[in-house]
Amino acid sequence: MKTRGGANFNLMVRGLANRRAAAGLSLMVLVMMGGTSVSRAAGWQWYDAEPKMTDEGRRKKPTSEKPAPSEQQGALQKLEILRQALKASLAEAILYPGTENFIKYFELQNYFTQQAGLFERSAQRAFLEHPELDYNLKHSHYNGTVKSQLAADFAAQRDAISRLAQRYGVMLFYRGAEPIDGQLVGVVKGFRDSYGLSVVPVTVDGVVNPAMPETRRDAGQAQRLGVTHFPALMLVDPRSGAVKPLAYGFISQDDLAKQFRDVLTDFKPNY
Repeated sequence: MKTRGGANFNLMVRGLANRRAAAGLSLMVLVMMGGTSVSRAAGWQWYDAEPKMTDEGRRKKPTSEKPAPSEQQGALQKLEILRQALKASLAEAILYPGTENFIKYFELQNYFTQQAGLFERSAQRAFLEHPELDYNLKHSHYNGTVKSQLAADFAAQRDAISRLAQRYGVMLFYRGAEPIDGQLVGVVKGFRDSYGLSVVPVTVDGVVNPAMPETRRDAGQAQRLGVTHFPALMLVDPRSGAVKPLAYGFISQDDLAKQFRDVLTDFKPNY
């Protein structure tokens, strides 16, 4: 299903966070290279009219030197200086092709790649020294653990459905003449049968969906509960009269199960 497929994808990508720095640096260089090409199409005659560069001009040694940030400068300022130096060296290597210009650019680019690698290695060492920071302990990023983690997620969803059902009743407000509302009626019927829930369906336009012939006609229930958007699933405490919105609009069975868990935990992040 849609949700389970999304869960598989999320689990497979969770371990990539520590490698994003190196990938981001390489991407930055590619973007800059892609953005510096110059078109010689019609309409750019002023460019064609410029005198051609001589070999000596193209290979001229850049005047700027590799910056040496002082110790007093903050880390952010130092990083920005190095980034600007990388951009400048790339621009010079493209506009004035030559061995020396390329070497200068490539050395700076390698410096960033090396620092990204050192960052990744320091992160791995930090996770060993401080395992409480290791995301892999809570949500493994290895493909072999996907089934186990999904099983744990489904168990938590079932527990949430059971606990909420002990306190609340579920009311479904729908419009029988609306096709999407009719699809939701089918989803809720299947969900109800799967989890043994008690659901009270209410039609707000007087049209009863045949999938739920026990549907009641709205006699002011929607107004009393403050339901103004349809279709709507509401949790209603029969003792206190407290109302909790569960879902608005169409929702799949998998997402509805997740919604029960989110409502129970007050949308506590599960990552």
